[in-house]
Amino acid sequence: MKSFLLKNSNNMQVEVLNWGARIVSIRVPDSSGTHVNAVLGYTEQDEYLNDPYNMGSTIGRYANRIANASFDLDGKAVELSVNEVESRSHLHGGFVGFDKKYWQVENATENSLELTLKSPDGEEGYPGNLTVSSRFELTANNQLILSYSAICDKTTVANLTNHSYFNLTDDQQSIDTHDITVHAERYAPLDRDHIPEEPYINQVDNTIYDLRNKTSAEKVKKAICNANYFVNNVSEVKEIALLTERNTGRQLRISSDYPSLQVYFAEFLKTPFKPFQGICCEPHYAPNSPNIGLYASVLLRPNQEYNHKIIYSFENF
Repeated sequence: MKSFLLKNSNNMQVEVLNWGARIVSIRVPDSSGTHVNAVLGYTEQDEYLNDPYNMGSTIGRYANRIANASFDLDGKAVELSVNEVESRSHLHGGFVGFDKKYWQVENATENSLELTLKSPDGEEGYPGNLTVSSRFELTANNQLILSYSAICDKTTVANLTNHSYFNLTDDQQSIDTHDITVHAERYAPLDRDHIPEEPYINQVDNTIYDLRNKTSAEKVKKAICNANYFVNNVSEVKEIALLTERNTGRQLRISSDYPSLQVYFAEFLKTPFKPFQGICCEPHYAPNSPNIGLYASVLLRPNQEYNHKIIYSFENF
């Protein structure tokens, strides 16, 4: 397992592991020069080898859930591994997703890192030999840019994201002092297994899911728990969410060209973490998209290139 430390001219530092192409720390200097870590992580590096929470990792081939671990592809049924037994769903790429693999280092500089991975035809049930790149770039204005690209030799599905748990406080004990804003008018109603259910797209108006104005995480964390929002229908990088820590004024702006955003208040974290200790804001395609025609297509045709970006902007530290 190798660790890479990215730095910028402001002495902001991002640590990335080649195991799972995962972010293990994002240290932003405050006004006194003291580093504030903006994400949850383990104390010891070896703990990531048996991490059940996908802490900071790159998720693939398919982030989130696919119902019944299957989908139709050009008239043929594709059967995936079932790693959520009770719901018989396929979650985050299966038993050995991209978060549980060593990635190859392609290029490393002081402020950037590119990692690649080859996923063979049939892995976890997915068709095609898929080659994936995950690039991390730390800019001079305290932005962390994640760039994902992929190409496959057969028609397949692809959905990549980062699974960091954010907490902008000094002690990282709770998210209760955070406000969240999500720039979305629509969301996917989810059933008890966190799979979209009909009508598949609802308006946020007059519901607990309306986060268009700053909303206290403490007030909505249990009621929402886990939700998917439709944030982008123009395929361009734009701001989709904002996290603010009220006591310090620290902010995280999240921008992306992905069509949806998964917001998870980390209710199911356990030792060494605690429930509701972090907030996941994961831009990607909506859960179960291969089975829902209303959603943006996740199909990746042979020699078609998959390209998406996520930008985390850290402000007022």
